[in-house]
Amino acid sequence: MSGALDSTARGAVLGHLDTCDDCRELLGVTARHELVAPITPRTPVIESTMDAVPSPLEATAVDSMAAISPPAAAGSLFGRYELDERIGAGAMGVVWRAQDPKLGRHVALKLLRRRDPLLTERLVREAQAMAQVNHPNVVAVYDVGTSAGSTYIAMELVEGKSLHAWQADHAIPDIVRAYVAAGRGLAAAHGAGIVHRDFKADNVLVGSDGRARVTDFGLAAAQPGEKRARTSDIDAGAGELVLTTSGLVLGTPAYMAPEQFEGGNVDPRTDQFNFCAALYEALYGERAFAGTTYDELAEQVCAGRVKPPPGGTQVSRGLRAIVVRGLAVKPSDRFPSMDHLLAELGRDRARPWRRLTIVAATLAAVLLLGVVADWAVRDRVTAEIRTSFALTGKQLDRTTLRLRDFFRDSSGLALREPALRDLAGHRDQADFGLGSASADREELERLHGTFVSAELPKLGNAQLAIVDYKGRLMYTSYSPGVWDTDMRVLPPIRAALDAGRGRALSVLSYADLAPTKLVGEAAHTQGLVLVFLQTLALGETPEARAIYLVLEDGKLVLDDLRLDDKTALALVAPDGTVTGDAQIMQAQIDAARNAGNGGGVVTIGDHVVQARALLGLDDKPIATVVMSRQLDGVLTFFPGARIVFALAALLSLGLAGFANLRRRDALH
Repeated sequence: MSGALDSTARGAVLGHLDTCDDCRELLGVTARHELVAPITPRTPVIESTMDAVPSPLEATAVDSMAAISPPAAAGSLFGRYELDERIGAGAMGVVWRAQDPKLGRHVALKLLRRRDPLLTERLVREAQAMAQVNHPNVVAVYDVGTSAGSTYIAMELVEGKSLHAWQADHAIPDIVRAYVAAGRGLAAAHGAGIVHRDFKADNVLVGSDGRARVTDFGLAAAQPGEKRARTSDIDAGAGELVLTTSGLVLGTPAYMAPEQFEGGNVDPRTDQFNFCAALYEALYGERAFAGTTYDELAEQVCAGRVKPPPGGTQVSRGLRAIVVRGLAVKPSDRFPSMDHLLAELGRDRARPWRRLTIVAATLAAVLLLGVVADWAVRDRVTAEIRTSFALTGKQLDRTTLRLRDFFRDSSGLALREPALRDLAGHRDQADFGLGSASADREELERLHGTFVSAELPKLGNAQLAIVDYKGRLMYTSYSPGVWDTDMRVLPPIRAALDAGRGRALSVLSYADLAPTKLVGEAAHTQGLVLVFLQTLALGETPEARAIYLVLEDGKLVLDDLRLDDKTALALVAPDGTVTGDAQIMQAQIDAARNAGNGGGVVTIGDHVVQARALLGLDDKPIATVVMSRQLDGVLTFFPGARIVFALAALLSLGLAGFANLRRRDALH
């Protein structure tokens, strides 16, 4: 009491006082009867459930009024209540389970330890305070009275444990819900004009039904300006039910607000501080403020030095911010009311993150469903495309045979033409010194005119041309007026003249044919031409006397191959020159050619491609036909939609995971 103990001994004593009712009683008796000289106490931090201990000066003022009440025993009667068993005790009184025979129910009967007018007044005040509040989260008061010189309160019997004991086995979300429920009881008391002033976990009971109930309003005070009716047991001189005894420490110091340490005005915001101090301890497992003595604790509390969160805590930053605001030094910096504090605590802080988790997970599911559906559809479409490509390949084989038959038949008809036979028998006489060059030219001009006027066979969309033994163009159906150009610049013509006789099928570009003027104005056309040639030789001499040419545009060949409008086709020469559908891209052509003629089906982007060889007369490739078809599926909004959806699904899954972590954090 005098502060003479060293810190080690003081800590041991205070720890023992937390657990021993008899020693707390002895300390109170000693303060009242033994310490008669004024002492400036260095008041220790009395934690746990210890009630306020009057100072020695106050003790001497009331020691003449105090007397120890005789101990109660099971079976004793207090008023109409029969005691069953002792279920709790504090410095001021003892709580018994008792039977109310009149109403046939069990009650909790709180009895004073001592006959003391001040304590009696306090007990009756507690009954009055609790009776003012009718709320499921406040212990109900049934009766108050005096028997055998001892005052008692009959209260609702709560089968359960204190909130302090209950919270040790529960998770943070459950603890917050329990404190919110207890806070509603406090808010109801405030609504009735009552300030508890000693809220802590030991003053809240959690019943077997899980409902939290605030009890022990022994330090309750009316709010400033509030007056309440007094029962007949209270002398009219008691006045307002406010404990204002000078120097009396009200409440448990570990949870007291700055205004309680400094003797300032106490209002509902004081209960808010007590509430948040108790909640802080429940959340973190340690007190909100440091201090091993009353003075040290008062200094920390009044300075607002809340401890930093311990390592490994699961309490979210949002929840901590709410509790710390309730521990503000200035009442005006706390929440406006208990209801505002409870609204923040009860607000579903995880709701935005839960909503985001649901939205992100739903979006991911939809995107993944789209990707999976697209995958399934594309697999089916890919199978259809493979079948289509196989049919197009067969059509290419048929087209190749058709072209060969067509070229052979058309050349057979042309070789019967007299004009062609005349050309085959022509030789430049000047080469033998038998004539002049001008005479030879006149003869060639005559032969050219013969071809122009002759009724040569019609070849449909194909064109024909005639070349003499020196490689000079004698006739072209593209432009009949053109003749006497050098055709030897074309490799197939030069090879045929060197070989003497034979047939060949090759692919040339319009650009290759431009110098010969064989195709006239068509030389400016982009694309490829299939060129069939057959030499005309006389007798057994292997000497080409004339060359008959049949030319067909590459696009016409592709049109003959086309089986549907979805498959794009391209004809590619060995040098890379391309003719065909505009929608087929160079990247698709390159991918198909790299896979090889007749190679496997290749997927590039949103297209499936395959290359097939166009065979010449000797069954060797002379060009490549590339087939390309878009992968129609669920995700055909834009090129690469499948990849975009897959990436978006992964991002959505990541966002859902992140939001779920934040949701779990917000629950604590």
